[in-house]
Amino acid sequence: MGKPSRELLKGRKYDTLIARLVDRLGVDEAAALWVRAERRLDGMLAQSRPLPEGEKLHVEVFVLPTCAIYFELIDAFGRDEAFQMVDDFMAEYSANASKAFRRIVALPGGRGLFMRAFGKVVGLAFGERQGFANEMHECTPNRIAYDVLACPYRRASAQMGAPEICQFFCRNDEICYGNLDGIRFVRTGTLAKGADRCDFVIERQ
Repeated sequence: MGKPSRELLKGRKYDTLIARLVDRLGVDEAAALWVRAERRLDGMLAQSRPLPEGEKLHVEVFVLPTCAIYFELIDAFGRDEAFQMVDDFMAEYSANASKAFRRIVALPGGRGLFMRAFGKVVGLAFGERQGFANEMHECTPNRIAYDVLACPYRRASAQMGAPEICQFFCRNDEICYGNLDGIRFVRTGTLAKGADRCDFVIERQ
């Protein structure tokens, strides 16, 4: 096992969600809900099958914490409202993350730097060792095109009984890369929404 649940469920990424819970429930009940999410995550981590180190990062740091929070929100607010709350919080988090990419492409030579880094990250952080199955079609300084045929986010969220939350992780890409000056990001389908692959095209304009 990696980090304990308390470590996994703290940090600035959760600030807006916690603030919303405090508004709805009050300080004490919001804190109690968060403790229950930590306990639920402890159980998930204890029961999850052993994973390769690369895949563990994606599953234990991103998928399982999101599932634990989602299930606690369902208990508190019902499935529809819980879905919307997770949707909102993850979109806000992705929008903040996208600011870093916008700063990079705004630098002199930033678009080329972004493309080179993106091509490397696909293999290093989203490759076979991390539980992905990819089919690379093109990887040049101006255009990267590849398909994701299998994905640990889809696999783990389905195993946890919450396949519907996988689409939020997919949308992170669209928010992060979809509004960068001089960079075009295209994807026509995702595994999370029933396509047979997630097709990525990212290119300099």
